Amino acid sequence: MSQKNPQEFSGQKENAPEKSAPTDNVQAGGRSEIRKRRRQRAATAAAGVLVLAAAGAVVAGSLVVPTGEAGGPVDIAAADVPAGPLTAVCPAPLRLLTGSVAGTDPQFSPVSESAKTNLSAVVLSGPGNPVPVSELLQPDATTSIKAIAENVPDARPLAGVRSAGVLNGFSVSDTTLLSAEPSGTLQATANAVVGFSATDGDLSGLAAANCQSPGNDMWLMGARTTVGATAVLRLTNPSESAATADLELYGSKGRIEEGAGSRGILVPPGETKQIVLAGLAANEASLAVRVRTSGGPVTALVQQSILRGVTPGGVELIQPATPASPQQVISGVRIQNPADTKKVAAQSGYESVAPALQVAVPGSTNAVVSVRILDAGGDVSVPGGGVFTVPAGGVGQLPLDSLPEGTYAVEVTADVSVVAAAVTGRGTKEDAPVDLAVAPAGERLGSEHLAVLTEGTESVLSFAAPSGAAEVRLTGVGKDGSLKEERVVAVKGGSTVAVKPADVGSDLAALLVSTTGDAVYGAQVLTSGDAGVSVLPLPKGNVGGLSVPVGLGY
Repeated sequence: MSQKNPQEFSGQKENAPEKSAPTDNVQAGGRSEIRKRRRQRAATAAAGVLVLAAAGAVVAGSLVVPTGEAGGPVDIAAADVPAGPLTAVCPAPLRLLTGSVAGTDPQFSPVSESAKTNLSAVVLSGPGNPVPVSELLQPDATTSIKAIAENVPDARPLAGVRSAGVLNGFSVSDTTLLSAEPSGTLQATANAVVGFSATDGDLSGLAAANCQSPGNDMWLMGARTTVGATAVLRLTNPSESAATADLELYGSKGRIEEGAGSRGILVPPGETKQIVLAGLAANEASLAVRVRTSGGPVTALVQQSILRGVTPGGVELIQPATPASPQQVISGVRIQNPADTKKVAAQSGYESVAPALQVAVPGSTNAVVSVRILDAGGDVSVPGGGVFTVPAGGVGQLPLDSLPEGTYAVEVTADVSVVAAAVTGRGTKEDAPVDLAVAPAGERLGSEHLAVLTEGTESVLSFAAPSGAAEVRLTGVGKDGSLKEERVVAVKGGSTVAVKPADVGSDLAALLVSTTGDAVYGAQVLTSGDAGVSVLPLPKGNVGGLSVPVGLGY
């Protein structure tokens, strides 16, 4: 048993959820096969090494690489790697800190009468293939919670026709895993979204997050550890190997010296480690966290909540931003009426309600940052000219409170690599709850991005084409699993476009997004009630199989 750090949650046992039996009748053969495949994952990784070794041996034969003349070019062979199962971690509901954690009230009950956490998932088939066998699992990856698509051996879909397995508004109370077998020779196109909402209690607000594929290097921007703000980093290891995580923290005054609780954090297989960031970096209004792991890959997100006195100040599930780069693009930056923001922010302790761009510089050289803001009409005047300097190892901010009401895209360019996110709020009444949203920088869109809609919220997809004209192809996925007629949306260079799901089709569970032309970036903006707001980056797409170059030589 690993020693508990003082910054970790106490009084919670998320990594040991209650076992539950499957809730629907999945064919025994298909379910048994899934279990067998999961047990073989570790062996599959080793087998992949053997495949590459065998491919290297075949390179010596004339069937793969013809013999070349001395000094002449030789084609490099590539070994196709079979698609594996898709596994994504779906976060647990937001929870108040309990127990003896410093800075929390151990007597406070986290119960909220209105709090709901629902999960919606969509799994697509390949053309002419049945929907891949897929389900929700407990973190141990062996115990089923809910089937999405069953194994149907005699299924004979029409040639070229696609369909989907859909799960709408499934109530969850803990961390879960989305699992989907390959579709033909490709990894399944699948996504799930967890949505949390509450209209009472200290966690009043709206928060949502995509279920996340694990990785070994992630950046999280927009966390706060000031008075009344609670940021909890959740690290989940869905693999069969233990993971060791190291944290790098960056604040407004520069890189924060790592303490004992930020290095060598052990995350056992199938478990979640939760770390209160105020214990590592207290009183930070703009905190950036880099998570790097060795061993098994993990997922990382930050549960952020704010309480101003007795008034809720918002909740969010902060998801990873794109890796550090000299160019970053943030979509879905929703700005409310600046007059309302000014009125709310004028209250004591509400200064952080004002929207702002945050930029972190991980390197050892100061960054000169240039900011460009786009809306549907093109370039928008940037507050202060949009050029500012961020010190090496620090996090800088550019206020966005003078922008008119609307949804924007922000392009950040710098002379060194940076990481970026936009932090906004929603709420128009004094002495009333406001909500918080963090929009991380996203990756360029390609093919097969799946934006899943959540029940009880309104979604708008926001797309931006900073450099040149592009097209966005949208296909609605119905709640009945059918795919609707494709709609093509043009995006002018240097502008944004907003699309409502109702513009694509009715009774939809998701939107399938693909792009052509110049670079396009996108995000999903969710709202509910008078104040609820959350921003989801569009998940990575599925662009095809994986091949690995085979090196020649000794």
